[in-house]
Amino acid sequence: MACFTLPQNMSLTEAINFCNRLWEAPEAAKYELDFHRMGRVEPFTMAYVANEMKRFRKSKGGTPFTALNFQHHTYPSHMGFFKAFGLNHGNAPGQASGSSTYIPLTLLNVADIEEEAARRALNPGDILEEKASRIAQLLIRQREGNLVDTLTFSIREIMRNVVEHSGSDLIEYCGQYWPSRHMVEVAILDVGNGVRHGLRHNPYLNISCDRDALHLALLPGVSGKMFRGVKKRPNDAWQNSGFGLYMTSRICRAGGSFFIASNEAGILLDATGKQDRVTSYQGTALRLRFNTQSLTDYDGMLARFRKEGYDAARKFSGDQAIEPSIASTMLARDFQA
Repeated sequence: MACFTLPQNMSLTEAINFCNRLWEAPEAAKYELDFHRMGRVEPFTMAYVANEMKRFRKSKGGTPFTALNFQHHTYPSHMGFFKAFGLNHGNAPGQASGSSTYIPLTLLNVADIEEEAARRALNPGDILEEKASRIAQLLIRQREGNLVDTLTFSIREIMRNVVEHSGSDLIEYCGQYWPSRHMVEVAILDVGNGVRHGLRHNPYLNISCDRDALHLALLPGVSGKMFRGVKKRPNDAWQNSGFGLYMTSRICRAGGSFFIASNEAGILLDATGKQDRVTSYQGTALRLRFNTQSLTDYDGMLARFRKEGYDAARKFSGDQAIEPSIASTMLARDFQA
């Protein structure tokens, strides 16, 4: 029998290490998950670990799994953590209504988004912006302002990546707001093909591993759909231009942090710089952390990041640099006004 004890501190590092240990474990006749040490959990690590435990269980076919000492963990139970990986305990993802400071594990069906966009004669990006705005407003209990706009933009851009690149059927998200810490965390995950797969159609990228793919994807103007030779559609504000991840990571680093994991690689960006991580996640998982005190000039911030990103792209690509699309640098309500 193989027994896995959930870490006491479910930090980003501990969550990644725990999941890596799952996949390194030898085959066993039975698996046991013990939650007695598990302490405080946060939205991203909760969703990340749940997805990996679910995948691990499926990979073992009919091998029996048992869970121990989980009954007293009320917060993850309410948020949908246990049912997310297959244990019949607590709420299912999306069942809880949330509160003024958190959004539980919730699933969006990509086909439903595309169907609604077709029915309303809109781009899927418009539908995602509406959903992102509702998520932002629910999470921080504000209807408008710099913080709502910044969260809306960032959530929408990450969800667009899932719809446009991942091949995943579902978008999973959850979030938490800590007013006393002036911090918002939003987790957005999919179980699709990963970033490297999404960049594969760009013939100008030399990608040998998932780490290379992540580092390239965070550069301004790098895309698997828009590159030299692809015709730019002058009236399509939503055409992909490879600036969404770059813009979102810059916003998060303004006092917060940005983490992305895709298959075997992860990158953490914060005020101290860039750190590589070895991961085992199937698909793409992102943690966006915002310092609410630093998000005071939404329009000016996006304009500055856009200019700096385009200048950087031109430095490396000259006149072949892809200009940022309108959608990747502002909210739809602004460019449709």
